[in-house]
Amino acid sequence: MDKLRGIDDDFAEAFKKNELYKLYKEHKDELFLGVRNNYLNLYYDCGSVVKIEYKNKKFFYDISESYLDKKYEDVTPRVICDNYKKIKEKIIEYRGIEGKAQSKLVYLNNNSEYSKWFCVDIENANSGFSGRFDIIAITKKPPYKVAIIELKYGAKAYDGKGGIYEHVENFTEFKKSDYFKNQMRKEIVYIIESLQKLDINTPFDNIPEENSILPDPDFYFITLNNNREKNDACTPKQRMSARLFNDRRWGCIRLSKKIVQNEFGDVTDINNNKFHATFLFSTQNLEEGITIKDIIEDDSYNREPKIENNNT
Repeated sequence: MDKLRGIDDDFAEAFKKNELYKLYKEHKDELFLGVRNNYLNLYYDCGSVVKIEYKNKKFFYDISESYLDKKYEDVTPRVICDNYKKIKEKIIEYRGIEGKAQSKLVYLNNNSEYSKWFCVDIENANSGFSGRFDIIAITKKPPYKVAIIELKYGAKAYDGKGGIYEHVENFTEFKKSDYFKNQMRKEIVYIIESLQKLDINTPFDNIPEENSILPDPDFYFITLNNNREKNDACTPKQRMSARLFNDRRWGCIRLSKKIVQNEFGDVTDINNNKFHATFLFSTQNLEEGITIKDIIEDDSYNREPKIENNNT
């Protein structure tokens, strides 16, 4: 088993006196605090602001030099706070609209009293497989279920590296590895414990126990801005279908050269496919404003496959 994500009491107490903790609290409507293996990562628009380590009673900060207005011999929390506006501008350039949409979705969900889910982590990279998870969410009440979510904004990231075929390939590898059952369930518990040590609100009356989390996660692909770029163009849903299936469903017009179904089967078939996922499509976009109550169960989604009496 790999080392587990989480921080100890000393780290948590020291960080609560740190200027970056104050920065997070003042901007928690746009910042996400990721708990890692004995370090923290502060994110803006799901792009890393700074990595924060605590060793031998001392903090260490790892930040891209390109974020700062000049080269510093010693990067301190004050330097980061003073450069916060520029750091955000640099991350916006790098992450683009998809990072902003991902961040907005997580924020709206975690601040919604109506959501059944709590987003516990973003940008989760681990040794269980070669990819990275956009969002990991857990139900607020038992029996605890976990959702592993990949977000797409429009159809620009459906192909190539980070495209749909690669995601299905990676998720299938992850599911086969039993990494979730053997490690990630415990990590989720440790992350929640760490957030509570930092006095960050979590929606749990009691911290879930590892064995109270169901042994298999659910996989979701969420596409926001499911709109045609031109009047005669395909929707992102139609383009997604062209890469998933060989039978032209979902109004598909032209099939892709590389089709998921030919290698991995029908990934929407819950009963007969070893790996399956739910695909959610929404026409909502950042320009008009995204408004959701629940990251998965929101009524703005067109859901494939459609599951009657879905109690997740």
